[in-house]
Amino acid sequence: MPLNDTTPSTVTLGDTPLTLQAVEAIARQRVTVDLSQQGRATVAAARAIVDRLVESGTPAYGITTGVGSQKDFGISTEAIARYNNLMITAHATLAPGRDAPPEVVRAALAIQLSLFARGRSGVRLELVESLLARLQTDDLPGARLGSSVGASDIVAMSQLAAPLIGNAAIGNGGAGPSPVGSLAAKEAVSLLNSNSLMLAEASLAIMEVRALLDAATAAGAMSMEGFRGNVQSWGARVDAARGQAGQTRVGVALRARLAKSRLWQAGEARFLQDPLSFRCIPQIHGAAEAAFDFATGIFESELSAACDNPLIDTASGDFISHGNMETTACALAMDTLRQALAKVIEASGQRIHKIQWPGFTGLPTSLAVEPGAIGGVQFLNFGHIAGANVGAVRQAAHPAMLNYSGQLDDGVEDVAGNAPQSVAETVRMLVPAWNVVAIEMACAVWAIHRRALPIHTLGDGVRPLVEQILPMLPIGTEGQQVFDLSPIVNVVKSAFGISRSVFD
Repeated sequence: MPLNDTTPSTVTLGDTPLTLQAVEAIARQRVTVDLSQQGRATVAAARAIVDRLVESGTPAYGITTGVGSQKDFGISTEAIARYNNLMITAHATLAPGRDAPPEVVRAALAIQLSLFARGRSGVRLELVESLLARLQTDDLPGARLGSSVGASDIVAMSQLAAPLIGNAAIGNGGAGPSPVGSLAAKEAVSLLNSNSLMLAEASLAIMEVRALLDAATAAGAMSMEGFRGNVQSWGARVDAARGQAGQTRVGVALRARLAKSRLWQAGEARFLQDPLSFRCIPQIHGAAEAAFDFATGIFESELSAACDNPLIDTASGDFISHGNMETTACALAMDTLRQALAKVIEASGQRIHKIQWPGFTGLPTSLAVEPGAIGGVQFLNFGHIAGANVGAVRQAAHPAMLNYSGQLDDGVEDVAGNAPQSVAETVRMLVPAWNVVAIEMACAVWAIHRRALPIHTLGDGVRPLVEQILPMLPIGTEGQQVFDLSPIVNVVKSAFGISRSVFD
């Protein structure tokens, strides 16, 4: 996504919560990240509490004791540094899987720094400055995804931390210009006990879903032009009668796309009532808007959440064991968003078929020049490709939240939110979803061309997309050479702010 008026030039941590937009700017545009003076002061105040706990010998989880099933074993003051170093390296176990893209790592480091800057963790300012320096110089460690059940990204976060103490995990980077060499009390548990990688990947996926939903709505408007649908079903009075905020938002967007279209004139619609996949775009996409609002609310809260266990309370000087690392809310939000997006893509797939179906369009089979065995979109297998991709989207839409069942750490960790799996399924959905939206646009443009509709008669928000896509279609040359949909997919993504997907 290119820099624009809303992209910050610097993100300062410690005073205000992170937002999804700030995380995306850090990840994709590499904007400068800094720590406020208040943040530094808060880190130092929390560290003083940890130092007092160590000096007093108070049993404190992860500070003067082990963790997980080993929580009942104390650690002597002399062994604390060695224990913390060993814990990070031991927890960084590598298993085959998907490596986190650099953008996700960059975002995860910023999220973790933001957590530390709120003074709830009790790590040393020296460690925070080391983390900040490697982010500012873009000296990124590697991380492998797929080893978290949603009760902190323990394994992958340990992999991110290992280079700080001279132990490479994945790749050669990540030490930064000022590695700490050795960890102090509580720092290992603070470094590994967060959901920062899950939150980073989720944040970037949510922002791409935003672009995808906008593109899908535009595709629906384009299909209405090619189909010659009845736009009266998309009127403001219909939205007001339903009273659902997401539907109203989509209705406004659809009418803006079709502003000044000839479709609004009497006699343009082919049917009194179109198939539901056309008629119900405001309702279906409106449900996705509601799901998007729900997901963004949950994840923006999580970006500000203190999930490091135990929590340091600078006001009272206490440490508090808790369960804020649990991710059921994140999994529920992402499952909901994914299912809503799948419904949008399913309806898009139906329109792809209807717009080339002679009984609905009044045009030759497959949008060919004339009825016959050669030519048109189905001659290029657009329908089959779309069907396969719709199937892939629907498969990825199945809920992940309830898929965990286990007894970790001798039964101490007996439930887990499974948010990392839900986020991974959302990521897996993105490529086929973009493919379907691009195919719908291609079919809509083909139908517009087949009807010989003058460009100036199309809606204001439809014309630019038609003008971009039409020259890319092999209309009249089908079968003369292998056609590649990828350039059209890339044009569509770029038109909605995704010049390069993190997840391709």
